[in-house]
Amino acid sequence: MTKLLFTNIIFLFLIIGFIYLLAKFVRPRLRRVYRWKTNLLIAGAYLALLAVSIPLALFLDQGEFFQSRNAQAQGILAEAPVDWSEDGGRYHIFENEPLERQAGLVENSRQTYAADTPQLRIQTAGSTGYGRIFLERKKNADGLIEVSTYVAPHYARTDTFKPIDFTKLVAPPQITWEAGVLKIGDPVKQSFEFKMYSDSFPVWQFKEEKQSNYIGGGSMTFGEKGILVRIPPDMEVVDGDSGEFTWVSNQ
Repeated sequence: MTKLLFTNIIFLFLIIGFIYLLAKFVRPRLRRVYRWKTNLLIAGAYLALLAVSIPLALFLDQGEFFQSRNAQAQGILAEAPVDWSEDGGRYHIFENEPLERQAGLVENSRQTYAADTPQLRIQTAGSTGYGRIFLERKKNADGLIEVSTYVAPHYARTDTFKPIDFTKLVAPPQITWEAGVLKIGDPVKQSFEFKMYSDSFPVWQFKEEKQSNYIGGGSMTFGEKGILVRIPPDMEVVDGDSGEFTWVSNQ
């Protein structure tokens, strides 16, 4: 159950309880005092308060306990460029340029571990989706291993939605460090559903020329994903010269 749904349920029970108390205790005691004009003013004030609370609940970030979907998505989803499906080069990670400075790349996780062993072994398990592992030797022997994961642009297009950049929603792999072994596992399973509602939806849905658009109408482009492991200069990487790894420089 999401926080938003849980909060809505609490508000619903509070409103029901308030109405019950009002009908049981307040109204009999004030029946002789209130006239129809007074009741009309109270009803109007209540409806006005309700009308104001709806946009506040939908569009304002009201803290950790109650946060609208609009606020949660702020800064995560973006509109994809017009030519998003034409230039495939922007969906790759290039080894001749520092990853943190490559346009379009998003760093979706960063972890630091103590380099408490002279050797580093990297193990991958399952289909992580992060196919490339970049290794970089740091200039300073600070005794730390820094692991960052990067995602190239991920775009989606549907019949009822503008092209979307959902790169920041892509989950990183599960990474653990134990006894000189850096283990990289499968990311958390994800599924996305993009919806759009409009006033003309019923009319649009039954127009003859629109009935078959959902068959193959949407498309997605998944950019490359990679892992950068920065190690102290005196640390040895087991099988570091194999084709599984790509050595890069931050120069």
